[in-house]
Amino acid sequence: MEETKANISPAALKQAAESAATESQFSIIDIINMMLTFWWLIAILAILGGGGTYAYSKLTSVPQYESSGTLYIDTQKESKTDDVNASGLQSAITLLPTYIEVLRSEPFLETVSDGVDNKYSASSILDMASFTAVEETNLITVSVSAADPHDAYLVARSIISNAPARIAQIFEGGSVKVIEYPKEATSAASDNAFRLGIIGFIAGAAIAMLIIFLINLFDTRVKSSEELTNRYGLPILGEIPNLIDV
Repeated sequence: MEETKANISPAALKQAAESAATESQFSIIDIINMMLTFWWLIAILAILGGGGTYAYSKLTSVPQYESSGTLYIDTQKESKTDDVNASGLQSAITLLPTYIEVLRSEPFLETVSDGVDNKYSASSILDMASFTAVEETNLITVSVSAADPHDAYLVARSIISNAPARIAQIFEGGSVKVIEYPKEATSAASDNAFRLGIIGFIAGAAIAMLIIFLINLFDTRVKSSEELTNRYGLPILGEIPNLIDV
C-alpha cells in the first residue's frame, strides 16, 4: 500500500498551526461528514437517552385518574330576545376568566374540602384541579386528577356541586347550571412516558452531535495536503511517498 506525506516549508507549517489554533471553519458538508463518520455514537447516545428516560418515567410515575364535569355559565336569569341572548353569551364568555378565579379561590376550595371530609386541603385541591374555559362558549370544564380514582371523583363532584351556589353568591343576576356531572374513572389517564422518551432520544442525539463537533473543532491536526490547501491556502512544495509493505 502506498501512502504519501506532504513536504511543506517550515514557514507554511507554522502558519498552518497558528491558523488551526485560532480559526476553525466548517462547511455544511464538513459537519454532515462528521456526523456520518460517527453515526454509531449518535445512535448509541440517542437510544440510551430515549430508553433511559422512558424506563425511568415508567418506573417512577404514579398512575393518575381523572374525573371531570362541565358547568354552564349564564349572566342573565331571563332572556326574552335573540339580541339579549347574544349579548348574554358574549358577556358570559368575557367573564369566564373571572368565574374561574372565583372557583380557584381559597374560600371556595375550603368549601370543597369540607365536602370531602377535609381529606384534601384547599391548596392540595388547587393542585389537583384544573378549570378550563371552552373556547367560544360559556362553558367551564372542571377536571380533577388523583392517584385514587374515587378521590378524583369525590373532589370533582364537590366542586361541581358547590359551584352554582358560590357563583350565585358572588355574581348577582347570574347563574350556573351543571351540564355534565363527573364520573369515576375506570382506567388511568395516559402518562407522559412516551413523550419523555422521545425528548430523551432527541437530547441524546443532540449531545452526541455536540461532542463530535467539539472534538473536531479543537482538533488542530492537518490530516492531508488537500485540507492544508483548501482550509488555509498554503502552498505544497511536494509530497514524499511512504511505501509500507502489507
